[in-house]
Amino acid sequence: FTDKEHNSFRYSETLIEWFKVWGIEVDRSSNPGPLERSFIQTNWCDSQSKSAAGISDDDYRRTELFKLIKQYQPRAIVLTAVSLFPRFRARAAEAGIRELKDHEQYLLKTATGKQFRAWLAEYDKTNVLAVPHPSRFASILGKSVAGWKQPARYALSKVIDIQSAAYKPLRL
Repeated sequence: FTDKEHNSFRYSETLIEWFKVWGIEVDRSSNPGPLERSFIQTNWCDSQSKSAAGISDDDYRRTELFKLIKQYQPRAIVLTAVSLFPRFRARAAEAGIRELKDHEQYLLKTATGKQFRAWLAEYDKTNVLAVPHPSRFASILGKSVAGWKQPARYALSKVIDIQSAAYKPLRL
């Protein structure tokens, strides 16, 4: 988040605003703290193939992503596209994320007539939060994002010290 050359795009700026809405301050100075140093940003897959033949490099990216997850063993993963969550869940074992605790939660918020989905899943060693892509519907997502404050804080509580004891995920 501190690298202005790579993180000055609307995507990054919006994501940082969401963290602020969730009560998590991100230090943008040139001296990042433990929270800022704990983030790795990577692209996993596109929703469309760039090839006229329909050939995609999703398999390569997926393999590389799960290698990274296996190597770093993150305590929290934020997927910034809800459509990635089912793909992640189906392949989580490739990254050594095997044991889904007894719940995952589907979160639905409505804003300005649109419904926005998010997912929260708790595995044995990591929490996974999937939210809509920050650049899609950015102007009307605000109320939905605020509604995900407690689940987001819960998901990130494995990484940073957050008082999120008041939030208990539903058992589904």
